[in-house]
Amino acid sequence: MRSYKQFCGVAKALDVVGERWTLLLVRELLLGPRRYSDLLSALKGLTTNLLADRLRRMTAEGLIERVTLPAPSGARVYQLTARGRELEAVVLALGAFGASYLTEPGGDAVNLRWAALSLKRRWNGTGEGTMVLRAPTRSFTIVLGAPLLVMDGELPADVVLTGEEPELLAALFGADSVTVDGDAAVWKAFRDGLR
Repeated sequence: MRSYKQFCGVAKALDVVGERWTLLLVRELLLGPRRYSDLLSALKGLTTNLLADRLRRMTAEGLIERVTLPAPSGARVYQLTARGRELEAVVLALGAFGASYLTEPGGDAVNLRWAALSLKRRWNGTGEGTMVLRAPTRSFTIVLGAPLLVMDGELPADVVLTGEEPELLAALFGADSVTVDGDAAVWKAFRDGLR
């Protein structure tokens, strides 16, 4: 690993997380554990050799760990350690900085997981309740509060938004494009709390 060889917190942080793909791997793990194949699929352009290298380095730095999910899954997954979760504020701050550069996706990949994570930085509300975003192949639970909690999977919810991923993405940015079932006050509190 290359080092800036500077006695500076910023330089030392970049020694650990400044390599290409590292912070995007952190982003992928912020909502919950992921399989190797899930990470490879989510990050188009990342080769399997480079992914293996980044995961090895991130494990050695104490940012991630490999664990086996409980039965019935039993899948081997990567998850953030407590040290790795400290990078959430960094990733959200970079997202806030980069949001001003987002115009139209053009040829860029679009992903409901990334949009769900962005809710954590966009939330400025005071409402309470639980929501589920349900797409055909994945779902996310959002717990309103301070801070907003966003995670993979479904928990019992006051509101369920159901639709295709593009429709759910549009709904997260203000469109009325999905089926909303449940407590209208929770849905309104969620939308009012987004900036």
